[in-house]
Amino acid sequence: MLKRAAAAAFVAALALGAAVSQERGTRTLPVLASENFESGRADGWEPNDPARWSVRAAGGNLVYALTAPGDQGKVRAPTSWSLWSGYEVGSFELAGRLQCNADPSIAQRDMCVIFGFQDPIHFYYVHFSASSDDAHNVISVVNGADRARISREAPGTSKARLTDRAWHAFKVTFDAETGEIKAYLDDMRVPVLTAGDRTFVRGRVGVGSFDDTGSFDDLTLRGIRVK
Repeated sequence: MLKRAAAAAFVAALALGAAVSQERGTRTLPVLASENFESGRADGWEPNDPARWSVRAAGGNLVYALTAPGDQGKVRAPTSWSLWSGYEVGSFELAGRLQCNADPSIAQRDMCVIFGFQDPIHFYYVHFSASSDDAHNVISVVNGADRARISREAPGTSKARLTDRAWHAFKVTFDAETGEIKAYLDDMRVPVLTAGDRTFVRGRVGVGSFDDTGSFDDLTLRGIRVK
């Protein structure tokens, strides 16, 4: 019951966002895949460390859980991610729900959306966090070196909303032609973060975290598939 209610609210939010997009003349991308993990498996996902990811019961629902924080690699970047298998996209929209398990008193707590993924040191990510500064609550690019903020919002000014253990609706969009990136949290009409960059105009998408644990559910990928 809880999952059906949450999913219904999430679908309504997405529908409102789609209606606004149509009013503004922007295109709606075709659905490529969707996943709610009710099968009890995550066969279509490729985690960088399978030991840290599993489908688990949470509040009567089955969700995709990141159960242990990762370790920093060659460059400063998210340590944990799981990519949607079989989908390399140009323009895309990834939407779903996320929950951060870290103590709400930790200002740097986060969950991430990964995209434009080429390899472990070349990709973009949206960092949803409880705090807002040069490294938290930002859009960043990892391009063979430590992550670099590319979001337009000045450090400290973007809205910080990931301050609890509640579930939050999210959406991330990318236009491969213009490089426009938009990230939404809870409100699917007004982005909380924006950027413009075409370093990677195609790549894989996924979910993860910089160094925390949490869960994801009700994921839908729309986009233009590339070969």
